[in-house]
Amino acid sequence: MARIVVVGSGFAGVEAVRRLTGLGLCERGECVWVTSRPSMVFLPLVPALVSRRYRPEDVEWSVEAYAGRLGVSLVAKRATAVEEGRIRLEDGETIDFDYAVIAAGARPAFYGVPGAEELSLTVYGAEEAWRLGGMIEEGRIQSMVVVGAGFVGVEVAAEALWLARRLGRELRVTLVDMLQEPLQLLGNEKASRLARRLLEEMGAGFRMGQPVTRVYEGGVELKDGSRVEGDVVIWSAGLRGPGIEAPREALARGGFLRVDEYLRVPGLGGRVYAAGDATEFRRGQCVALKMAREALRSAARAVNNIAARMQGAGEKPYHPLITSCRPLAGITLGPEEGILVLGKRLALRSNLAHWYHERVRRLYQELLAGKP
Repeated sequence: MARIVVVGSGFAGVEAVRRLTGLGLCERGECVWVTSRPSMVFLPLVPALVSRRYRPEDVEWSVEAYAGRLGVSLVAKRATAVEEGRIRLEDGETIDFDYAVIAAGARPAFYGVPGAEELSLTVYGAEEAWRLGGMIEEGRIQSMVVVGAGFVGVEVAAEALWLARRLGRELRVTLVDMLQEPLQLLGNEKASRLARRLLEEMGAGFRMGQPVTRVYEGGVELKDGSRVEGDVVIWSAGLRGPGIEAPREALARGGFLRVDEYLRVPGLGGRVYAAGDATEFRRGQCVALKMAREALRSAARAVNNIAARMQGAGEKPYHPLITSCRPLAGITLGPEEGILVLGKRLALRSNLAHWYHERVRRLYQELLAGKP
């Protein structure tokens, strides 16, 4: 009988547990699900909480009942370290395993910028997004600085502006980024131009090409010494790894878990796999993007490879679908606007992402509410 441990309850963690039970591995052995917070947050719709288009209970669901229905042991503690054959928890307890899937997600990266962690608001969770919407709704802020003009930054800015317009309130939003254009990391110039145009039409301003060197009460300071002021600073400038200690050879830049082509983490005996946002999956110049679909696909492959090993069969390599060389993304800019990115050359003004996100959200709500 094998003990398999899954760490994390985001897209990758839920998919890993779902697939383990679907393959019968939890009936023939033991499955343990470790998560610091026993709930799943539907991250693609977190920015929509700012505008009140959704409520927190619409995008965050407990996984405790789901684990119980599947017969999976749930441990509501934070994993702090992974060792060969052992997971270490925040209280010093350890859990031994035969196989593990680390799907603990990622955290905001502050890059050592003074004041960034202490004085900024991040919008990577339901509570933070709902709080920001409340500040706008109650008229407590008239201006905000959004540091980082990637997916989260542009979506939060659009939702905030849409809410302010609906309420008839004045809100000045300025996006700040060290890169020259929004969404620039996608490498799609059409998407960047379209995002800038749509956001400017909504009332957003931009200060691009200057990194933030300090966050203070009431704004940010840029490298050239100039300042951008705002009643609140939203930090969405990037991600770092899940904060789980591991051997040096297991960690990539930023604390992400390094994986081989089979999603195995090096330096841990070959029986630890990682999936989703916790990983850096790099092949040549192409890096798998941190998208929900990649989290699901990588978790499924990791579990399938564990099943293959337990049956004495060969593992199959993972082939990411959405990478820095081939970006695919749906970006929502409030309830009325959106951008569909298809590769490096094509970007369309489209509301398809709204329909897709809602469809998938309902599937997860039903799954975790008792209709697997």
